Amino acid sequence: MNTINNYDIKLLAEEFGTPIYVYDKDQIESNYRNLKSSFVKYYPNTSVHFSVKANSNLHILKIFKEIGCGADTASPFELLLAKEAGISNSKILYTGNYESLEDWKELALHQDITINLDDISSLDRMLKVFKPKRISFRINPGIGRGGFEGITTGGADAKFGVPYEKAIDAYQKAIDAGIERFGIHMMAGSNNLEPYYFYEVVDKLMKITGNLFGQIGAKPEFIDIGGGFGVPYDDEEEPLNIDFTAKLIGEVIAEKADKFKLGTPELKLEPGRYLVANAGYLVSKVTGVKKSYKTFVGVDAGINTLIRPALYGAKHRSYIYGKDAPNNFYNICGQICENSDILDQHVYLPDTEEGDLLIFRDAGAYGYVMSSNYNNRPRPAEVMIESGKPKQIRRRETYEDMLRLY
Repeated sequence: MNTINNYDIKLLAEEFGTPIYVYDKDQIESNYRNLKSSFVKYYPNTSVHFSVKANSNLHILKIFKEIGCGADTASPFELLLAKEAGISNSKILYTGNYESLEDWKELALHQDITINLDDISSLDRMLKVFKPKRISFRINPGIGRGGFEGITTGGADAKFGVPYEKAIDAYQKAIDAGIERFGIHMMAGSNNLEPYYFYEVVDKLMKITGNLFGQIGAKPEFIDIGGGFGVPYDDEEEPLNIDFTAKLIGEVIAEKADKFKLGTPELKLEPGRYLVANAGYLVSKVTGVKKSYKTFVGVDAGINTLIRPALYGAKHRSYIYGKDAPNNFYNICGQICENSDILDQHVYLPDTEEGDLLIFRDAGAYGYVMSSNYNNRPRPAEVMIESGKPKQIRRRETYEDMLRLY
């Protein structure tokens, strides 16, 4: 692998140093167009809200604003970033959990956003501060699936959402408090690649919705199914057929909305990974090769730069710049003083030596945004390839930056 969007990776490393995150603007825009057009084709009343938690770089948020995408936020600062990017309140969702009173005081300044409540206790805390015009509750449908155990967002072991058996209690309490406008929310999972899974979980949500809103005598203004649309992280995985997925989801929503006389509620989507993962790359430099009980390739990135492999066993395909003939198995590690600082294990690569550039694919989601200063390592720079040219969109952190908080 030698280029990103036709730009030489070696030139990127020479100009911006390593490690660096590099993003392909064309790929981001293409991902959005593919997803939005597929869903609008089968369910015209669809809106897309990029999940800011996946990648919160302000320049990337501005790209989504320019192409008409909204934002899904999970903290007060994510909300402020979305607004800083120019995204209007009408296109911003707030989906928090276990919010503090301080969080609600911040949110009270932006009451015309759409708020998805994680629990009845969230409603109680919010009402101590303000009462919005419209809310939804996040429903745990009792089933859930994620690409890894650590990213499963539904089912009996998930920390998220109101158990669907208690949904009527949640909405009735909101009605008693004087709230009159409602939607319903669910997170279908994370990094799922099977279209029929989405059909299964959305079908269950629509049955819950029909029974629930029939009992409270109202109609939902929107059905928010979250995100969870997966991307392949391995050559053996098949990409999600987003058009077929949209067809299944659109048809089941329309069918159940008609059956339960729910009207034509807006379908809200909260994709993150699907829109940015395959548009991002982490470029690192080999700092040393150790032949121990195993052969280790040390790079200047580590779990402080990309924590997903250590956190829940995620995989990122890795490549050596300018070398195409793999002939050895390596374990790729970083410079952090933890034995879990492993970015890839038993990976088949060409002969690797100090100074080589090593590139990790599909690093646009949950990469930089989950980075840290562990071992007091500065965080990397971020670069965007746009119109055939690279542009730094976040400078490399310095020691002076880190000292400024003392």
